[in-house]
Amino acid sequence: MGINRRQFLGSLGGVAAGLAMGDPFAESAQGVQQLSALIQKGGAGPPAEIALSMYQERSGMKIVMTPVPWEAQFEKTMVEFIGKSTTFDILSANHGWSGAMYRFFEDLEPYVRKYNVDGRPFPKNAWEAGKWKGRRIGLPFRLGVGALFYYRKDLYEKKKLSVPNTFEELVKNAEALTSPRDNIYGFGSQLGGDPNSFLDLQSWHLPYGGRILKDPDQEELAPFDPHGELMIKILKAWKQMLDRGWMPQGILTWGILDVLTAFQQGLIAQAMMFSPRVTLVEDPSKSKVAGKAGYALLFPKVPAKDSVGPRGDKGDGWNFGINQWIPDERKEAAFKAVQFMVGREAQLAAAIKAANGPSRIDVLEDPQFQKVYPAWKPLRDGLETFHSGVSVPEQPKISKVVSDRIANVLLGREKPEDAVKAAWKEMDGIMKEAKRG
Repeated sequence: MGINRRQFLGSLGGVAAGLAMGDPFAESAQGVQQLSALIQKGGAGPPAEIALSMYQERSGMKIVMTPVPWEAQFEKTMVEFIGKSTTFDILSANHGWSGAMYRFFEDLEPYVRKYNVDGRPFPKNAWEAGKWKGRRIGLPFRLGVGALFYYRKDLYEKKKLSVPNTFEELVKNAEALTSPRDNIYGFGSQLGGDPNSFLDLQSWHLPYGGRILKDPDQEELAPFDPHGELMIKILKAWKQMLDRGWMPQGILTWGILDVLTAFQQGLIAQAMMFSPRVTLVEDPSKSKVAGKAGYALLFPKVPAKDSVGPRGDKGDGWNFGINQWIPDERKEAAFKAVQFMVGREAQLAAAIKAANGPSRIDVLEDPQFQKVYPAWKPLRDGLETFHSGVSVPEQPKISKVVSDRIANVLLGREKPEDAVKAAWKEMDGIMKEAKRG
């Protein structure tokens, strides 16, 4: 038997505390019949659609969802915000966009306090990553390790290899795994340019303690020595693998989906990808290597002598929040929908049905999730050292500068030392200009 909206709001309990009838905030939203959400086409979009559709069915609140491609999402969202548009009630921000967007999202901290939202079910670093300069721009809906390490465990066993803890060990494995006769390359990465190249560089940099901007405020550049020197080592490793034929030559055009497809087809034996893609690797209808892959954090045990600071794992994902320009009654209604999206029921359904990276520890540890997601353990560990990387408003400029220099190195136009020193100088100028502004 179905339940109506009033019954649903009164029965959410721990999933959405504070929504019971009689609460003045719940009553104030009763006149809202429809909400609109800007979601991603692919990626976080299908999981969000499942969660919002569940809320729509249970609450009776109609939710119109508009998907846009990842490549256009930042610009589309910023256009809506800067134009003070009220078209969308619910929007999302990638963790790297927080600094650019925090002024436009409604601060959810008062709602969190009013409705007694408990942050304890979420990994601490990821829960805190929903805030920027004290303003909570969203609740964590989709979380993951931006560079989970994927490897062919069958080939590792055959060649008696171990999960690499250093750059050098990964490169050595790439050499051992490369087999022109079998059309297998030792490593693959998304090195087709901005922003993907910058994301992968941060993913190698952070486990060693590398930082581009100083933690925690990210208001100025980290010192070149040791952080820039560490970056030089990364580019040398990439260049070596490319020149020796241990990576496909076409990798300089690769984006996210190219890496996934290459791994699924058995073209590459090691890769780093966003952690939710595990389910696509394990789907035998889409992947030739289903059941043959292993998963770990990237460089899980960096030797102390090689570390330059506290370990970080490039966290990635999406916080869902509320457009600050919409009327108060729509804000209340939108918050209830977002709160449901991060509740246990919606999170479990989105993880199992749409490969969402769950944001809750109780879902990560749920046997149903672990059954369909063999990489749950490294994901769980990585979320404890979650670091969103460069997240300042100037992030797009920094990303472009670094990605262009990476391309110069891989194409042989610049030496790694010269490229990184030039990038560091440009980034320093960008941050100083931001301070003056």
